[in-house]
Amino acid sequence: MVPNALIETASRPYRAAGRFAWHFASAKLRLDPFFAHLLAHELIPDGARILDLGCGQGLLAAWLVGAHAWHRHDAGRAWPARWPAPPMPRSIHGIDLTPRDVDRARIALQAHESCVRFVCGDIRVAPFPQADVVIACDVLHYVDANAQESILRRVHACLDAGGVLLLRISDAAAGWRASLDRAVDFGVQVARSGRTSGLTVRSEAQWLTLLGDLRFQVTIRPMGHGTHHANRLLIARPAG
Repeated sequence: MVPNALIETASRPYRAAGRFAWHFASAKLRLDPFFAHLLAHELIPDGARILDLGCGQGLLAAWLVGAHAWHRHDAGRAWPARWPAPPMPRSIHGIDLTPRDVDRARIALQAHESCVRFVCGDIRVAPFPQADVVIACDVLHYVDANAQESILRRVHACLDAGGVLLLRISDAAAGWRASLDRAVDFGVQVARSGRTSGLTVRSEAQWLTLLGDLRFQVTIRPMGHGTHHANRLLIARPAG
């Protein structure tokens, strides 16, 4: 179980960005298993340069910075016993299309602007810096199939040797659970940005074929439970 104090530490900076930003951060960090999974399974190395595609209001950065600070102060009595020490990234570069979310991210993480940067831009065309870890959590289904392939090609090019892409997707072949995921994502899209573009979804097998064609080696992990059982985390490493 994720300690409440860790969630509170990571979401507290969003108070400065408004009640919505704070409540959204608290709920997302508490309910979405993606964030805890990153720490529990040591998926991000210490000192990594991170590229966060579709970063939203910067929750990944807040989570990693908050976890590192909280562990440093409270590890002896409260850090989950089975979790390794959290990483402290060298840099985090976030890109998101929604100006309001980027503004919230900048306000919340302004104390860390020396190593955390947020850009308002379209991941289909925005420049990608060289990275050790690329995060694409619930974002590629918002662009069309050609753009998905183009983005993944550019991810492959920007990853240094030994780098990794952490890609969370919803398996379109997972029946009603996948349909529910699409409905939720469509609603979130409208609520956060006012955009109503369609979603481009693929089955787990189709994602694996695409990533294989682009010379990634992939490990799959389930990334949901209950109604979100369709979620998968694809851990993709450039094969050459």
